[in-house]
Amino acid sequence: MTISVYVPAALSLLLAAISQIVVARTAPTRVVAFVVAALLCTAAATWGLVLLAATLLGDLSLVTDEALERGVQLQDPVPTLIGVTATILLIFGIVRVARVLRARRATYRELQAVCRACGTGELAVVSLDAAHAFAVPGRPGRILVTRGMLSVLDGDERRVLLAHERAHLQSRHHRLRAITEVCAAVNPVLIPVREAVAYLVERSADEYAATVTGSRELVARALTKAALASGAANGMPPWPTALRFTGRGVSARVAALHCDPPRPEPLVPSGVLALGVATAIAAVQATIAFYQLVYWLWPT
Repeated sequence: MTISVYVPAALSLLLAAISQIVVARTAPTRVVAFVVAALLCTAAATWGLVLLAATLLGDLSLVTDEALERGVQLQDPVPTLIGVTATILLIFGIVRVARVLRARRATYRELQAVCRACGTGELAVVSLDAAHAFAVPGRPGRILVTRGMLSVLDGDERRVLLAHERAHLQSRHHRLRAITEVCAAVNPVLIPVREAVAYLVERSADEYAATVTGSRELVARALTKAALASGAANGMPPWPTALRFTGRGVSARVAALHCDPPRPEPLVPSGVLALGVATAIAAVQATIAFYQLVYWLWPT
């Protein structure tokens, strides 16, 4: 097995290390580049673990007996400890993914049940004093807002909130979040990338709201008031995995809204995508090396 089997893990570390730096220089609309890169890194790193775990097959009596009959001296291409570790990581990854998917499914079932209890229409208002607002994907998508949130915002600020949540629904941001949450569950190294994507989808919705209302200052003010009201609520907010108006990096988002609209910078997302492609290439090379190893053991 060549060193290429370890490259996806190393590049995943690099992507995680630069994600918080790069996200500050990335236009929110480029969030898909991070999602694709995370998906490629996860797929390549997971496949690398599968290949490493597969080398344990060389220790099976069926394989060793076949080698002895043919007079072949087996060489252990990967230490047994690494193969066992890869197997354990794969099992843990499966368990973590199951937990993430179960939590997300439970969250949106609860949100949709609350929306149904509030009647029909795009907007669902629930009688809670705590200030919260959520985008609830579905057919159709709904916007769930508490009376506590509506009470702290004036008419224009409510327009901001609705535009923000509509952006989440129209752009299918919940899917981007879901993909990166699964990626981080499989490969915990990518947790910073998951957080970067969560921040960028909120920034993207902020920019959409600013375009709709025509005032970045208004969006910043609405976000600040909503964040203060939400932070004053006792305990953790309900449904923490849902898309929330005050969900991620509020202070950084407000600061960004006080600046000019971000201009698309193609080099940054291109570099992020290049990392993902590099992991895929490394995975292909590792697969070829594994095939060559198997062919050497069992030539046709």
